Amino acid sequence: MRSMTLFTTVALALALADWLSAADAISLPGVTVGRNLETSVSLRVPQANPQAALNITVSSDDPSRLLLSDGPEKGGSAKISITIPPNKFQAAPELWLHALAGNGSATYTVSADGVGSAKGTVTFAPSAILITGPFRAPKFPMTPRSAPAQISIISAVLDEAGNVVEAQPVAGGSDLEVRISSLKPDSGRTRDPFVVLRGGSSTAVTYFEAASEGETTLTPIQPAGFTTPRQYANVIAAVSKPGLAIIGDTAIGKDLQLVGALCLGEPAPPGGLEVTLTSSDPAKLALSSGPDLPGSGTIRIKVPEGQLTAPLSLQALARSGDVSYEATAPGFRSRVATVRLAKSGVIVAYDPYGPPDEATVLRKKEVVDERSFQVSLAEAQKHPVKLVVWTAYLDPESERAADITVQPLRPGVEAAVTLTSSDPAVATVVSRLTIKAGSSSAVSHFVPRSKGTTVIGVDTPKGFSTPKNATRVPATVTD
Repeated sequence: MRSMTLFTTVALALALADWLSAADAISLPGVTVGRNLETSVSLRVPQANPQAALNITVSSDDPSRLLLSDGPEKGGSAKISITIPPNKFQAAPELWLHALAGNGSATYTVSADGVGSAKGTVTFAPSAILITGPFRAPKFPMTPRSAPAQISIISAVLDEAGNVVEAQPVAGGSDLEVRISSLKPDSGRTRDPFVVLRGGSSTAVTYFEAASEGETTLTPIQPAGFTTPRQYANVIAAVSKPGLAIIGDTAIGKDLQLVGALCLGEPAPPGGLEVTLTSSDPAKLALSSGPDLPGSGTIRIKVPEGQLTAPLSLQALARSGDVSYEATAPGFRSRVATVRLAKSGVIVAYDPYGPPDEATVLRKKEVVDERSFQVSLAEAQKHPVKLVVWTAYLDPESERAADITVQPLRPGVEAAVTLTSSDPAVATVVSRLTIKAGSSSAVSHFVPRSKGTTVIGVDTPKGFSTPKNATRVPATVTD
């Protein structure tokens, strides 16, 4: 037992000695610094007497390659002094290391009163000035009227292959002036041909101002002592006319309309913008500036100054075929879109259910869903029971309709709809309905008469096609 206690005591004493030795040591991390750049390290220096100030001397062992400072904006020196106030045990003041070389390494010496000294190693690496545009993409779009785009230049350290490692500030004490060239200045150039990177900073910004259509490459001219990097060596500004967005890649049922908007790639200029839209086949597709206005083959829509959108309605006059139309406007790229014309029909459903779910037309397999409902005589006396009919285009492949195919009637067209009950003794419906132009639905009331089951059906109006779903609604009447 005594030998075990002695062994434990010796082990603890050795561990404590190691800990005290580590605590008394000056800790200096190894770092890599790019040429003409700087980085900081924190000095871990214990105080022999915490009640007294600690004076630290830091000196470069090769001032021709490595300089020192105690602040990021300060110029470098071969030797600096740092004082740690009393009662700041193991304080960690920052030391800034300035690289004057782009390869090899150098050491610096830190000595402190009553503590001793230690050496730190600095590895030198090449450096570069990087350039980035919006979102740091290699190419960014602009229009001749776009607001200026922010361009950033960044000082960074490279590896031996010229790859970017990380951003590092320009060495303090002096500023770095960087010229940015524009390969095709007729397309645009930076607001400031020279950008200044302040000592102690790694980033500066300017703005690219577009002038005319075309692409130009913006490149920072590497100052003396800097190297062209493999990444972010330049950025391309692609200046082109703004675009137009219009409705396309969708279907429209005969005598129905698709109501949407045309959109500009940038706000309309002073005085507004007139957009001309032309149908490739006015006998099949008419265009309108509003859902209440009959369409024609060519229309002009005025987008007010500063606005991005205006109403647009596409009206189908045929039940098959693909039709395109084009939008043009001064100073904007033209746009062509294609729509597919389809059959249209009328569907019916119990009001709370709404039209069939989109899966009805998106699934390739046939979906069987009669969507029956049940109502009691007592409940019907308190709350009216409603059925709704909708106009919709029929999916060209399945000839089924769903909530995503419901579309309103075009101006000048109405749909006279007839509902029937297979057993009027069980329930009757308001049988004559009219879906008005500009609307996609009409409401009928279901009136229970006695217990039983009946099926509500909808006839196909003249000029419409019969859907392969949602044309009947089984209904059960209970007490």
